Amino acid sequence: MHNDHRSHNQRRSYDRASQGDRNAQGGARQNRGPRTGGARGDRDFRGPRKDDRGPRKGGFSGGPHRDGRPGADRGSRRDFAPRDDRPRDDRPQHPRDDRRYDQRDDRARSPRDDRSPRFGGGPRRDSREASHPREIFVDGKLMAAPDQDAPRGPRSDDRGPRGGARGPKAHRATTARELALAAIHQLRQRDAFAQDVIAKTIDTSRISREDRAFATRLVLGVASTRGTLEDIVSSCMDSPDDAAPAVRDALCLSAYEIIFLQKSPHAAVDQGVELVKSVAPRAGGLANAVLRRVVRAKESFPFGDPRTDIAAYARLHGFPVWLAQRLLAEMGPQGAHSFMVASNEPAPVYIAVNAVKASDDEVVSVLADAHGEPEPVTVAGRTVPGCYRIVSGVPLNDGRVRRMFSQGLLLVSDATSQVVASLVVGQEAPQSFLEIGAGRATKTILDQSCAYRRFGAQIPDYVTVDVHAFKTKLLQERVQQYGIEVAEPLIGDATDLTELVGDRTFDRVFVDSPCTGLGTLRRHADIRWRLRPETIEESAALDARLLASAAPHVAPGGILAYATCTITHEENADAVAAFLDTEAGAAFEVVPCDASSDGRSPFFSVALEPGGPDAHFLALLRRKF
Repeated sequence: MHNDHRSHNQRRSYDRASQGDRNAQGGARQNRGPRTGGARGDRDFRGPRKDDRGPRKGGFSGGPHRDGRPGADRGSRRDFAPRDDRPRDDRPQHPRDDRRYDQRDDRARSPRDDRSPRFGGGPRRDSREASHPREIFVDGKLMAAPDQDAPRGPRSDDRGPRGGARGPKAHRATTARELALAAIHQLRQRDAFAQDVIAKTIDTSRISREDRAFATRLVLGVASTRGTLEDIVSSCMDSPDDAAPAVRDALCLSAYEIIFLQKSPHAAVDQGVELVKSVAPRAGGLANAVLRRVVRAKESFPFGDPRTDIAAYARLHGFPVWLAQRLLAEMGPQGAHSFMVASNEPAPVYIAVNAVKASDDEVVSVLADAHGEPEPVTVAGRTVPGCYRIVSGVPLNDGRVRRMFSQGLLLVSDATSQVVASLVVGQEAPQSFLEIGAGRATKTILDQSCAYRRFGAQIPDYVTVDVHAFKTKLLQERVQQYGIEVAEPLIGDATDLTELVGDRTFDRVFVDSPCTGLGTLRRHADIRWRLRPETIEESAALDARLLASAAPHVAPGGILAYATCTITHEENADAVAAFLDTEAGAAFEVVPCDASSDGRSPFFSVALEPGGPDAHFLALLRRKF
């Protein structure tokens, strides 16, 4: 950190050298840092000031720009007070001296009211603050210094009242927001998945349960609507590339609160400024100006009529335009609307009782004592044994509930996923079972728990296959924790099952498809902005190969179960129809499921609706010969 008490002439030399470096890089002119002996002003945004100059366009006083243009809200130091080289004590004591000499360069110029974001008019102009040892300029962009790029945790500010005294900062972002920003930063920097980052940062933090829930909501919300937030923030900046990635993370978080969470504009802007300053201390003015524009942009959001403008319709729900178009085509206006609204809601919390190690009564009793208010669940008119919905994720942090998790007595699993497991196991006890795409063992636990609940014993010859070694290792750890029997956990490519299992056949072969996952958007916030239209086609092509590979390993009279957690026809009913039209598929017939949301389809399919469980699809195919 630089010394705020250096002499006036030293500061002039530093400012001129910094300006020369930036001009050499082709960057825009920057305001200089605070002058001798003064800490930064404690106000993030300053309105018009009164002085001896005439009115200035945009609400600020001042004369014409040096190149003859009317006064602008962004420019060099010459746009403000002239430089005075006399010692400070000899300067005229103007009533506004403190602002003119100490704080003028730290202010953020007010956005011009006659300009709107690009969705509703022309771009606004921004001000960028002076260089500072905690920031650097790269090609004219304000960047956090290497050790400042990552958002910091709880902190005490190192500046205090005038005169250099140090003391605690009067204002700062809340710990929940700082923690959420740190997680969002990791998502961008590591291209990680939201749930994985949340588990390693927020879930392990020592903040209150309520703060953890709020921080989680922020991370999932920003990840879900990131593309829309980026567009809004960019439209409120004169040059979007001027802000460092970590600064944009903070701006997007605050924009999410303003646009989608309907937070108080004053509080959201104040907290957003503090968040930006936590990663780039001298960018507070920029943040203030941009977020105030976001507040004004909210009045015209989604920047068009969503009833007639598909782009506005997509922005309204935080979806990519191509995906909104696809949903409308496949589900119709009402179905697409319900799907998108539900996708932006917090996901309901369902638990599954592991019948291998616990009874429903003992688990429900502990959940009730933890204020979980457990309720039995019905999906598509079908009661789901061992499945309970609880009020939120907060009771899961209760010490007694956590012990049940560690002992393998219960697990978190969506209600529709539990229905799929029940249907796959069937009403007659299978002696052999092959699960393709076993992943981290959630379906494995559900399948064996269901078998134990229904038949009094687990399936003896239960074989799992997954292409990832690390997932198989985790599967082995979890099945041991939950008391689940797995005869063989295999690692390999399921599109060539003969290479893995030889000529063996099984009573039940379960293809848990690695689909696009659109039915689980509430739980996997990253999906909608990672997907591309071609991803759906690639997924459907993989499904075809998996079904063709699995077909020869179904015993005569056995069941081939094909499940997805998506909603596209191409990956669901169309994929099954395409398989049945092949030579391998000719040996199979459809077995109507006894649970379906519409009561007409032979397949099990549940739509994603507000307040309901995730959308899943299941087809049961019996081998005739």
